[in-house]
Amino acid sequence: PCYSSLNGLPVHASKQYLTDLLRFDLHYRGYVVSDYGAIENAYRVQGIGESLAETGYRCLEAGVDVELASPSAYTEELLRMFEHGEADMSLLDEACERILAAKFRMGLFEHPYAMEDPSLIETFVPSDEDRSLSLQAARESIVLLKNNGVLPLAGKLRTIALIGPQGDNARYFFGGYTALSMLEKTIAKADSQAGVGGGGSVRDLQMDRIPGTTVQLDEDPAFDDLLHQMYPNCPSLRAELAARLPDTEIRYAPGYYAFGADESRFDEALAIARDADLVILTLGGKNGAGSIATMGEGVDGTDINLPKAQETFLARAAALGKPLIGVHLDGRPISSDNADRYLDAILECWNPAEYGAQAIVDVLTGVVNPSGKLPVSVAYSAGQLPVWYNHYNGSGWHTGAGTGFSEYVDRPHTPRYPFGFGLSYTAFQYRDLTLSAETVSPEETVEISCVVENTGNAAGTEVVQLYVRDPHASMQRPVQELAGFTRVSLQPGEARRITFVLSPKQLAFAEDYRRWLVERGEIQVRIGASSEDIRCTGAFRISENKWIATAQRPFWAESRVEEDEND
Repeated sequence: PCYSSLNGLPVHASKQYLTDLLRFDLHYRGYVVSDYGAIENAYRVQGIGESLAETGYRCLEAGVDVELASPSAYTEELLRMFEHGEADMSLLDEACERILAAKFRMGLFEHPYAMEDPSLIETFVPSDEDRSLSLQAARESIVLLKNNGVLPLAGKLRTIALIGPQGDNARYFFGGYTALSMLEKTIAKADSQAGVGGGGSVRDLQMDRIPGTTVQLDEDPAFDDLLHQMYPNCPSLRAELAARLPDTEIRYAPGYYAFGADESRFDEALAIARDADLVILTLGGKNGAGSIATMGEGVDGTDINLPKAQETFLARAAALGKPLIGVHLDGRPISSDNADRYLDAILECWNPAEYGAQAIVDVLTGVVNPSGKLPVSVAYSAGQLPVWYNHYNGSGWHTGAGTGFSEYVDRPHTPRYPFGFGLSYTAFQYRDLTLSAETVSPEETVEISCVVENTGNAAGTEVVQLYVRDPHASMQRPVQELAGFTRVSLQPGEARRITFVLSPKQLAFAEDYRRWLVERGEIQVRIGASSEDIRCTGAFRISENKWIATAQRPFWAESRVEEDEND
């Protein structure tokens, strides 16, 4: 469960959600643990129950089997309620049964203790397969947002200026709730993790701060020591560039901080940029936990754009007339007017972890053709939020048809970058949409396919995306929904047919609380490179209505990649 309330009741105390929906409708057979401190929060903050024990009983009755992180409501007082007959013992029996069953499934009764010899861990963690998968994830998650031809790097580069605090510190590759982040917060002055106590304002703490901000300066060597202990073979971007481009001099300057408006580091960075053939700017903040982070759990901001100093530096650097490449590292997506205006290329790298430097340089140099696609819609500013691609008909940026209000006075309604967007070093053409049937029953499936061809000069991988739309229904439906996607790797000139197998049950919607309706009518299908870059369209009809149970509704259309169409 989460900390929020629905219909006036904390989710932790909602039998409707944790028992009726989760266990009866979705047939969940596991056990439920509380979010950290959430049961106490339901009593002290959300005001549910007359005592902690009463609140605990309401949460147990709703379906919460275990209280984490430490008991405040599942205590001796609650035990006495069972002993005195004030609480239903069958609820306690059910919770114990679910927990014991899970322990049996995990083998904890046969092997109750962790390995006593820590060296045994190294025999299987991490394995070569683990390392390969981590590198693959880092490579495939990088999204190319802009490129005027400067990437991939080509020709002889005498000097590259690398600017930004993330450029010479691999700690910025790791996000919140990674093992590194959890250890970093033990050194930080304050912890932001939910449910661990604390309190007070970070403004009251005595600590070195990034100038003009409340964020702790994280330049204590102890933070870097943690990284080297945990990941001794995790190079910074600066080190990786130097190793991979031995004939190019890599000059580095921090340039600015990860947060704030301070410009005291500008001069050195602008000096090395002035003498360079090309400039790489690492951008963003510090995703993590506690007072050293600029974003993460409990580390929130009101501005979704780059820190002010970074926005300012981009304009100053652009005046030098050098090619500028932005490498964004953070837990939130990049949204910046100056990045769009001044950078020649933008890589959204998120938090690529241990193999981040290798993956980034692989993409910069063209060893890897970027294939990542945005899993979110990116707004221009906080004032535009919320922004999502699957808003309801007549809402979001589709209100214009009904009201005439198509734009803000200072921004478009549409996002800066749409859901599913991502560029490549090659080009892909979509053609020949076919559907296996014009009409299907709720129990049948329809096969939707098209041909995708690599029409560029480089090998690449395209993420082919299937969207569906129910234009007229008994309830307001989304303007489009992602129904499936698949990756297809193609050599120049190679073409393959992509087929999605869609069940009408996936299109069911909840017309009442307990049942889902597959509704008859036209369904529009759209295949493309993003939610706003649709290349092929078609439609089919569902022949009749059918009510289905929640557990019958599939979430995804299976896909397959056929043989080369040009063979």
